[in-house]
Amino acid sequence: MTAQCWALHTEADLEQVNIHLAALQTAGLLGMVEEGGHAVVYLPGRVEGLPVGGRWEAIPERDWLAVWKAGVQPVTAGAVTVTPPWIDAGPDAIVIEPGQAFGTGHHETTLGCLTALQDLPLDGRGVLDVGTGSGVLAICAARRGAARVVAVDVDPLAVSAAAANARANQVNVDVRLGSTEVVLPERFDVVLANLDTSTLSQVAPALVAVLADSGTLVASGVSLERLAEALDALEAAGLEVEARPGQEWAVLVARPKS
Repeated sequence: MTAQCWALHTEADLEQVNIHLAALQTAGLLGMVEEGGHAVVYLPGRVEGLPVGGRWEAIPERDWLAVWKAGVQPVTAGAVTVTPPWIDAGPDAIVIEPGQAFGTGHHETTLGCLTALQDLPLDGRGVLDVGTGSGVLAICAARRGAARVVAVDVDPLAVSAAAANARANQVNVDVRLGSTEVVLPERFDVVLANLDTSTLSQVAPALVAVLADSGTLVASGVSLERLAEALDALEAAGLEVEARPGQEWAVLVARPKS
């Protein structure tokens, strides 16, 4: 589809902008791409009061859908490849429809969680994905042999997207609206939480409440600048934490203190 539109050049990356997907869709979102580590949001017109800011550029007669698709390519973490549906990356790739919810696999935090997940024995285990977004982590867990996978998110759009992506990948994921309270009193062998630092710190006790005594928490969304804050919150909640710093973000692998 060719149409005139406006491009909002942000200072954030694609995954960070995806957090505000609902507001952008309400504004008429046409598509998003990442250029040089910064997200470019395409809208039919300039919109004031968006939760993300940046520099506006008028784009005359541009095929925004083609531009958006060209900017989304498969990514690989370990043995796992995540691909958009219009690119055939092989029968074992996880297919995620981008633009529907947080978690296309391109952000360092998502890649880090996917890598950490592959280090854990999942056969026959129960897995909970808190703040599932697109459902990519839950789908990976199901693919790797988890006996039961539950995915929760407080955003109804994310719940719909995760359920649709699970069906597209032909895996069984129980997707629910809400957070840890919707699974209590059940406890899980593995809990995944790719959240922002503030949210992770706030819900640390709730994550421990749904983690089995011998279970493992894999958490991310923590910038290196705020790593100490997240470590303090998880340790105060009763966990022993291993930090795995990346380029800009860290993955935290934690287990209950013995």
